[in-house]
Amino acid sequence: MNPEDFKKLVNGYITTDITYDEPHVTMRCRENNITLDDVKRIVLDIDAELVRVVRDRSDVYKLYYRLSRHRELKVVIDLLTHKYVNIRAVKILNDRFQLGSIKRQRF
Repeated sequence: MNPEDFKKLVNGYITTDITYDEPHVTMRCRENNITLDDVKRIVLDIDAELVRVVRDRSDVYKLYYRLSRHRELKVVIDLLTHKYVNIRAVKILNDRFQLGSIKRQRF
């Protein structure tokens, strides 16, 4: 599924159509300093910068939203229940620790 197809899929959804795994998602939101309401708003926002959608298993997707130049929000969702989006996990990714961001030195 590409990002445009996902945006069309959630176009008619509202915040009550989003469910989540109660203890796990709230703990992950607290660890990453983001509220659950912000995550719901980002998932339903058509104008949010959805970078890529990765299909993990049948009806389970990993969504990557660009928060800033060096940060992404990873949201794992499933579409197993009809007309509901279930949030399984939330994680903020920083790219400053990846090898691609190390500058080469000249010798």
